[in-house]
Amino acid sequence: MPIVIRGSYFFVTPSQKRYEIASNFSNYIEIGERGITPYYIEAKIENDEFKISGTLLDADGEVLCTLKDNFISASKSCTKEMTKFGYRIKNSQGTKIFEIRAQDNVCHLEGIIYSSSGEIVAQSKDGLFVILKGPAIIGKSNGSIGMKIE
Repeated sequence: MPIVIRGSYFFVTPSQKRYEIASNFSNYIEIGERGITPYYIEAKIENDEFKISGTLLDADGEVLCTLKDNFISASKSCTKEMTKFGYRIKNSQGTKIFEIRAQDNVCHLEGIIYSSSGEIVAQSKDGLFVILKGPAIIGKSNGSIGMKIE
C-alpha cells in the first residue's frame, strides 16, 4: 500500500526558495543515483538559484540529453527553449519532454522520468510532480537527508 505525504517542508520554510514534489516542498530532490542508475535528476538550490542536472531517457531507455546546472551538456536530439518562468527541454520532434518553471520562490518540475527499461519513475500528474519509484532523496542539508525512498 502506498504512503502519501502532503504539505511537508524538508529543510526549507514557506518563505524560502524550494522545489515542489507532489504537494511537499524541499530544497533538494534527487531521483536515481548518479553513476548507478542510467536516469538521474538532481534539483538543488545553489547561490539562491534553482539548478537542475541529470540524464533524461526516452520511453525506450535511450539517453535523450544530459543537463548540468540548467544547461544541456550532451544531447543527441534535445533543445532548450526559454520561457517566461524557466525553460523547456524538447526532443527532435519539438515535443516537450521536461519543463522547469519557477514562480513565487517555488520551482515546479513537469515531465516524465523513465528508467532504462521504459518504466515511469517520476512524472507530473494533475499539476503535481510525483515520484513513483526509488531510489530518491527529498531534502538535503549539511550531509543530512530529509527522506530517502528506496
